[in-house]
Amino acid sequence: MACDNREVADGSSLRHILVVGGSLDQWNEMSSMDWSLYITTLRQSVAQNGAVWLTIYPYSDFSESQKDSGLIEKIMNSCGAQSVGGKLLINGTTSVVIDVCADGQQRFVRAVNGILDENISEKSLATAILHPAPYEPDLVVIFGDPSQLPSSLVWELAYSELVYLNTEWPHCNIEDIELAIDDYQRRDRRFGGVDS
Repeated sequence: MACDNREVADGSSLRHILVVGGSLDQWNEMSSMDWSLYITTLRQSVAQNGAVWLTIYPYSDFSESQKDSGLIEKIMNSCGAQSVGGKLLINGTTSVVIDVCADGQQRFVRAVNGILDENISEKSLATAILHPAPYEPDLVVIFGDPSQLPSSLVWELAYSELVYLNTEWPHCNIEDIELAIDDYQRRDRRFGGVDS
């Protein structure tokens, strides 16, 4: 379940990787072939390191036009994704979640509005935000300026390790993801705790 990191035996466990990059305009400029190749590359990169979930968010919501429905249809057709709760899902050994919502606050509101329980808990909120992925991201790979946090991230920062890559969207390759994973595996994860 989301928010439950107790089963993570050590800091090297890597179940869920979140990749953040590109504006909605950049996402819209990508062709169906670009999307197919990009998703295949990212999926192979994280799968060979044992991750079973890959989530992809845009870095920013800067967009000159709102073409989300066309973008969603393009990604669905190029990658064989299905729509699940406002997100796109590609099932497999490494499942992929693509969320075109570039505003983390909107994603948070969408999750709260989707919870039917009267008593909202941290666990139910995490589950709603991250659905259908059952785990919070272990690693967040950000294609962007390391001096600022992407507006698309709000909840996902609490227990995730951040790695910034100096690579233009969408030109990452397997080596870029390997570099981020190597950096992650050298870290001592404390899940919000501090050294005593």
